[in-house]
Amino acid sequence: MNFLCRNLIKLMIKMKLACLVLLLGLSGVQAHVWSQTSMLELSVNDKSMVEAIEILQKKTQLKFVFNHEELNNYRVNAKIQGKTLEETLDILFSDKPLKYEITEEHVVISRISAVQQQQPPQVIEITGVIVDENGNALPGVTVMLKGTSLGTASDVNGNFKLQVPESNTPNSLLCTFIGMKAQEIKLVQGQTNYKITLEEETQTLKDVVVTGYFQRKKVTQTGSEVVVDGDELRKVGSLNLLQAISSFDPAVRTLENNEWGSNPNRMPEITIRGEKGFDLRSEADDSRTNPNAPLYIMDGIEVSAETVYDMDMNRVASFSILKDASATSLYGSRGANGVILITTVRPEAGEIRVTLNANYNISVPDLRSYNLMNAREKLEFERLAGLYTHPNNNREEQTVLDMKYNEILEEIERGVDSYWLSQPLQTSVNQRYSAYLEGGDEHFRYGINLKYDKDKGVMKKSGRDRYGINVYFSYDIADKLVVRNDLSVEDVKGYNSPYGSFSQYATMNPYERIRDEEGELIREYVRHSNRITRNPLINSLLPNTSFEKYTQIRDNLQLQWRTTEHLRINGSIGLTKQINRDEAFTSAQSTRFDGITNAAEKGSYVISNGSNMDIEGNVRLDYSNLFFDHLSFSMGIGSELTTTKTQEDGYTATGFVNDKLTYPSYAQQFQKNGKPSGYFDKGRTIGFFGNINIGWDNRYIADFSLRTDGSSRFGRDNQFAPFWSVGLAWNVNREKFWTGTGSMKIRASVGSVGSSKFSADQALTRFVYNSDGEYNGIYGAELLQYGNTALKWQNTLKYNLGLDMTVWKNIITLNFDAYLERTENLLMDVDVAPSTGFTSYKENMGSLDNKGIEARLRLNLLRGDDKGWNWNVTLSASHERDKIRKLSNAMKAMNAEAMKIENNTDSTSVFTMYEVGRSQKALMLVKSLGIDPATGNELYLKRDGSTTFDYDPNDRVEVGNTTPKIQGFINTNLSWNHIELYMAFNYEYGAKIYNSTLAQKVEGASPYQNADKRVLYDRWKKPGDIAMFRRIDDQGPVYQSSRLVQKNNYIRMSSLSLTYDIPREKLARTFIERCKFTFSMTDVFRISSIKQERGTSYPFAWTYSFGVNLTF
Repeated sequence: MNFLCRNLIKLMIKMKLACLVLLLGLSGVQAHVWSQTSMLELSVNDKSMVEAIEILQKKTQLKFVFNHEELNNYRVNAKIQGKTLEETLDILFSDKPLKYEITEEHVVISRISAVQQQQPPQVIEITGVIVDENGNALPGVTVMLKGTSLGTASDVNGNFKLQVPESNTPNSLLCTFIGMKAQEIKLVQGQTNYKITLEEETQTLKDVVVTGYFQRKKVTQTGSEVVVDGDELRKVGSLNLLQAISSFDPAVRTLENNEWGSNPNRMPEITIRGEKGFDLRSEADDSRTNPNAPLYIMDGIEVSAETVYDMDMNRVASFSILKDASATSLYGSRGANGVILITTVRPEAGEIRVTLNANYNISVPDLRSYNLMNAREKLEFERLAGLYTHPNNNREEQTVLDMKYNEILEEIERGVDSYWLSQPLQTSVNQRYSAYLEGGDEHFRYGINLKYDKDKGVMKKSGRDRYGINVYFSYDIADKLVVRNDLSVEDVKGYNSPYGSFSQYATMNPYERIRDEEGELIREYVRHSNRITRNPLINSLLPNTSFEKYTQIRDNLQLQWRTTEHLRINGSIGLTKQINRDEAFTSAQSTRFDGITNAAEKGSYVISNGSNMDIEGNVRLDYSNLFFDHLSFSMGIGSELTTTKTQEDGYTATGFVNDKLTYPSYAQQFQKNGKPSGYFDKGRTIGFFGNINIGWDNRYIADFSLRTDGSSRFGRDNQFAPFWSVGLAWNVNREKFWTGTGSMKIRASVGSVGSSKFSADQALTRFVYNSDGEYNGIYGAELLQYGNTALKWQNTLKYNLGLDMTVWKNIITLNFDAYLERTENLLMDVDVAPSTGFTSYKENMGSLDNKGIEARLRLNLLRGDDKGWNWNVTLSASHERDKIRKLSNAMKAMNAEAMKIENNTDSTSVFTMYEVGRSQKALMLVKSLGIDPATGNELYLKRDGSTTFDYDPNDRVEVGNTTPKIQGFINTNLSWNHIELYMAFNYEYGAKIYNSTLAQKVEGASPYQNADKRVLYDRWKKPGDIAMFRRIDDQGPVYQSSRLVQKNNYIRMSSLSLTYDIPREKLARTFIERCKFTFSMTDVFRISSIKQERGTSYPFAWTYSFGVNLTF
């Protein structure tokens, strides 16, 4: 593995050097360099001037701009050797009324009139906006000066700029766009600004958007989806795609990880339209088995959330969020949680171009949520809590306590006030680079992408390193057969901090010195009652290491055969191979092994090796045609086969007597009572699918999809299941009674999709060989799991009603959706009699409803006024609720066990209670009437309405829901000429959460550890006090009641970015085509109705980013 990584790193270094050499070489392919240094040879015999210029164009690879009619009448006879471009043109034009000018990347040739004989040629800047028949801006329209290779494209607001040579002969602009009729616009003398309206192509059905497996025109879509282009995505300034997605659709919610904060090795988790299943994972960060995670598709093949998290955002050309059945049903058994389609950047035809991106990120720990006591406050809290008062008034013991108190007080008077929170933290400076080389012609194109990304994190010695290379090519054979191949190699390594959990430092007492008088770390502290606490910094000096890494090779081969104008046959096969390795070494000198005397048990090395192999292939037939000039018909059918294989093995070795000998072979034994472990999982899925889309005058649209999937993950009696959808759409603006300039579409859909995020063996009866039960050289087999051959697919029935409209000349755009999603056949454990030898088995027993509404409003307040201002604001909101309709008896038993555990332990975490008729996010707690002013004890309300001081978990009632009533985002984009400001906000309102900070650091705070300031100032101290928290000397268990439940309303500025794109005319004398500078910030501020510690095991961070984008 190390050998593979070393070779990969060497390869990437060589690629970087190659790109550097290439850039130096490219600097010569510019007009001015050619004209001054490069020597040409040209031999023409009685050829037209146009033919001579075309020969020069091929030799120099420059763009010559001229009027064919002006040059075609001139003949040339010349033999030129060893001349520069300027000298060659002087010879060719010596006896002709022609002139030339070398500007930027072009050589402009024009005729010399009598008046202009001594004047230099002029260049005019033509500007304008391109819209459709409804007045909607059209981005990406190709604008060319007819008869030349000079052109540009309209931006996201439909605006374009193009410099054209001034000529006496009228010039024309040619505008082309997929799905629209090409239009030629005559340039009028003296007019430099144009408004161009393109008409929709009605004779042929051109593809405009790609949804799922087939290509369809956007106007014929009936599903609920959001499409975001790469440029819009990169404005968010987030460090990864998973964090950025929630800034574009209110249906997408990023689950905030309050424990792991900004840890670069913890992936954010997202959900689309709520959770469709019960999340019973033992590890909340295990995103690979998250039953509610969406499906990620990159360029047609499924990828993991980890792959999306680690990808270079500069590679993203666009992404789509598919939500309802009409949009997701073609993904069948994988589409219940929504689908995110990612399309990567494809190379453009033309000259070789190199794009370089360099970003420098500064991450600063965000400790704003921490409000810990200082040294003097902590000592006072200990005094009030009774640590320095002997319970029996024993004089000798009290004297010892007084001495201890005075000793600490003297330290405080000397100025000791240690700020432990800063010890494991750093302000990290991170680097992120990528380079993209592209080129080719209309038939063959290629692109090579390199990336280097080093994220150090804000805890010392933590981080994540990413290296990658991507090679893409496409070959179009005779405009019939297209072959594409996309190969990516990624190497990622994540480092965990040897400083341990950040929570350790928040509990250290501020009156304790970190180092002794000689500057050495103090190893341990003796506190009250001879309690010994270790200095957590000691472990950072040891050779402890912990990392996880993977190397991924992904190849995607695609074929497209355009048999006729209307019929296409597509095929693809994708292969993903990933090799994983996790290692963690803990020194025998670590505080973890204090108290262990057996040397064979001190020091440990944990190793886990794994690999994944995914193969996915499909073939599709796509037919589109227009009949009777009104009836559009599209049909697609296909088949898909996938196979996945996962295997893991690992072991734990102990007994390392020397910190310099840390290789596993130096261990003395496997972990006590342990042995090597192994895991194997293999699954196959086959699917057959089809889609029919019918439209009349693009007014009335009907869409039908059907898919049948078979999987080895389910019982042999139900291995196949159908999934389907029906979608309808009405484009109201195409009716005769519609007189406005905007558009309106009403959508409705219903359909069924599934989920298959489960292990491959859940339907099988499994046996395991017992290596401890050997008899006569043979291992015995034990029955491990009872299989269920009738196990079915989870099925989600989705209903959706939507509205899309634009009014007031595209000033206002509104998208609205209402939905109901019912999940049946949820896989759950069912209890069985112990006499069977099992406690439970898998059965389809659960049922869950999700319903909600979503709205998104975009306001284009300024659009390309005379001063160059553009301003748009996007507002969004969503409301979602779920309700449990059916549960298994095992889930009911789990509720009872949770209450039993809570009643017998001091837990500050809320146990999730599942009850029919309630939300799975309901907070089930005992109702509290507050703190009794007379006694300082908590008063509870029982179910029968009586009051008591005794806590009973059977009195739990619903006191709130952790899902917000409303959540969404607010984005605004303001630009002026070449300067652009983008701001993104996220908000939530109406959620209620159990404030664990109050339970752990205020009410349940141990007087032996540091805690929140509220433990000193807000707790009950004497009779008559009106306080939120109980007696300051009460160190009993913290029971879960509604008193510690608070509204979690917040708004945060998730990102801010400022960009400056240097005008092209200022780069005319350089070999740089584009230069853009960017400054961005993430998590700028957060205003919340709740005060709790955030980032308890790993803090959150502010991130400042400085970037430059160069295109050569």
